[in-house]
Amino acid sequence: MNRTTVGTAALILLILPGCVVRADSQRKSIAFSQPCPDKRAWTGRYRNYVYGFSIVIPLRLKGYWNSSPCAPDETYGCVCMGDHGRFIPLSNDAHIEALVGYQMESHWSVIDHERQAISFLRNNKQNVRINVGRSRWFRLGSLRARRFEARYIRNDRPMLTDHIIALHKGVEYELILVTSPGRYGADRRQFEKIIASWRLTNRV
Repeated sequence: MNRTTVGTAALILLILPGCVVRADSQRKSIAFSQPCPDKRAWTGRYRNYVYGFSIVIPLRLKGYWNSSPCAPDETYGCVCMGDHGRFIPLSNDAHIEALVGYQMESHWSVIDHERQAISFLRNNKQNVRINVGRSRWFRLGSLRARRFEARYIRNDRPMLTDHIIALHKGVEYELILVTSPGRYGADRRQFEKIIASWRLTNRV
């Protein structure tokens, strides 16, 4: 090997680590160029491919991550435990939730899940004078669902929950409106828009 060849090889060895570092830096830059899903807002059509449903977030409203916070990661940008729907604020004390997850009790019926949801309301120590009414069968998209309304006092304020629960192939789907009785008429119109837009989709 002559002196020129040795010099060229040495130069390549010096340049190569720099290229690797630069490429790694570019990969990290790309990974962090997009915000984690728990740091951004959604508008329009929201699709959940893991649990197989979609909704349209009404105009002038925004949907936010409705799961555990994501964790930053140098390689992937962020790591998230799962996408369980969207939280849609309507005011400081009113909101709509699209919530989804696998059934914890596979043998439970939709009525069992409705009873559990009502039990959670009753067991919440912030809620008093709970009155559950208008529990009935309902259609959520193509699914036979249960829908109930509950009125109660929370932190000395009257509140109302309008709650829909449906089951499909081991997955529990919920749409929930929490608001005050005085806002219910206006907030229900937004809730009904989301209900009407709800669709089953293909799961991953």
